[in-house]
Amino acid sequence: MRSLLDRTLGLHRTTHFKYIGPSSLHEERLLDLIHRFYESGNGEDGCKFRRVADSTTFLSKSDRHTLFSADVDGDLEDIERVVRPHGPGLVDLYFRTVHPSYPILHKGVFLEKYGRSYKEFSPPLLAAVYLLAMDWWEYDRGLSSHPKPDAESLLRIAMKALTGVIHRPKLSSVQAGLLLLQRSGGDSWVLTTQVVAIGEELGLHLDCTTWNIPEWEKGLRRRLAWAIFMQDKWGALIHGRPSHVIPSNWQMPRVSLADFPESAADEDDKEGSTEVEKGRLLFIHLTKLTQIMAQALDLLYSPDQSKIQEVVAVSGVQGLLELVKPMAVKLKEWANDMPSDLRMDDVKTRKLCSNGYLHLSYFVTEIIIHRHIIRSLAPDTPQQIRDLCREAGKARLERAINFVEALRPEHLQAFWWFASPKSLAFIRTYGGLLWATSSTDAEAEFYRRKLEDFRWSLKVRAKGVSFVAAALQEMDESLQDIDMTQSPVGRTAETRGYSQSMSSSMMNAADAETQTPAGQEMPLHSLYGRFDSVETPSGFNMLDLDAASSHEYLSDVGDQTFFFTGLAQP
Repeated sequence: MRSLLDRTLGLHRTTHFKYIGPSSLHEERLLDLIHRFYESGNGEDGCKFRRVADSTTFLSKSDRHTLFSADVDGDLEDIERVVRPHGPGLVDLYFRTVHPSYPILHKGVFLEKYGRSYKEFSPPLLAAVYLLAMDWWEYDRGLSSHPKPDAESLLRIAMKALTGVIHRPKLSSVQAGLLLLQRSGGDSWVLTTQVVAIGEELGLHLDCTTWNIPEWEKGLRRRLAWAIFMQDKWGALIHGRPSHVIPSNWQMPRVSLADFPESAADEDDKEGSTEVEKGRLLFIHLTKLTQIMAQALDLLYSPDQSKIQEVVAVSGVQGLLELVKPMAVKLKEWANDMPSDLRMDDVKTRKLCSNGYLHLSYFVTEIIIHRHIIRSLAPDTPQQIRDLCREAGKARLERAINFVEALRPEHLQAFWWFASPKSLAFIRTYGGLLWATSSTDAEAEFYRRKLEDFRWSLKVRAKGVSFVAAALQEMDESLQDIDMTQSPVGRTAETRGYSQSMSSSMMNAADAETQTPAGQEMPLHSLYGRFDSVETPSGFNMLDLDAASSHEYLSDVGDQTFFFTGLAQP
């Protein structure tokens, strides 16, 4: 029988298609002359190329002629052997708990294929679905009465199979990579860059609106393009790496509700399920937040800091505040536009709620801005501006901690995406920065107690909640060598004096991060302990939507007005 996948560009059963870029060795004028050019070639009927729109062409190749293609059947059988006879139950569990909050699969297509045979799947994708679903094993009455399959064996097969399918890229390869990145402990910057490259091979960086492909594939492509964009940007932030996705090269139209094949009518009534409609809105709203975060990341944390340095040199921190003002406005507008379904208090009876990772990502975005401002404060900063900046920074820390303490079991047990552990850990690191830059012993003691209370609140929530346990481990590894019982007040000046007394040769040999511009306090990891254990990713995070009202901090300095906006929970 002819499959619905035979008409697709990215999920063909026996063929993979690679995008032909404008600078490649294939000349567009010559391709125009090829016979049967507008037909949908599959690499086996003599047609090597497939044109989906004017000036958009793909090269088709048979899967049979790629590396490790002979391993597919064996890999699928190994996967099924690990989970048998619980495969169908795990698939059902996945679409109840994970898919609504992270909708990068086409549920109808997946279930139609699975209903015929598990042998129709890409091995790493099938294994990834099983692996993620196993995190909610206890939420299925039929599964929970049996021993859980060996997750380590399943992961080993999945990662090995993923290296094979890279040679015949399909949308399923991207889906597998993204899902494996979401599992507990699965975050990897190297794998993220591979997923970005596979996406570009498949033409996911292009607008497919006018292409000659099925409409459902267009929606799937748009969702996957944005999923890659978000994975790359948030991965770059939490790992402190340069982003690989350049917006000018990724022509992605806005994702809309029409791009999601499921709706509220597809809701599962079983307890422990996640709401489909809420998940669609969450995904869309997260794409918009990611664009704002990416703008802040590019401006404040790119390797080239010449623009900011020039602004600060001429106008001081006041100039920096004006520079970040447009992003603060965008964040406020984003929060005001948030649908009521995405509020933290919108929790349905016997339903899991994944809104938490959207709000936590929002905290991260605002703290990126405030972290940089706190770092930029210098002794010659006007006291009024200095007090304003630190008060705003303090408010972000307190509201972020309040957000975590207000999490309910329905939030904690739901799906949290890959960036969540480090995002939680950044809250403590940001508090550490405020502690290290305190001007009085009383202020330092306030932050020390806040951070101890925060760690305790995570500790009592960590049992059975993998992302919280991972956050605790991240915090301990990054701050374990810092003794916060000793006030940092006065020690900064002492350290700076020692640094200035070093010979020029020693300064050249010292780690570049221990050298700070004149007049600025040395960074936390330069003051205490091992550099490698205290260093934090270049993008820092946290913020709060859990406050009851919106706050604006205004200060007139000379003839200029500067402000921060503390975003309230919509």
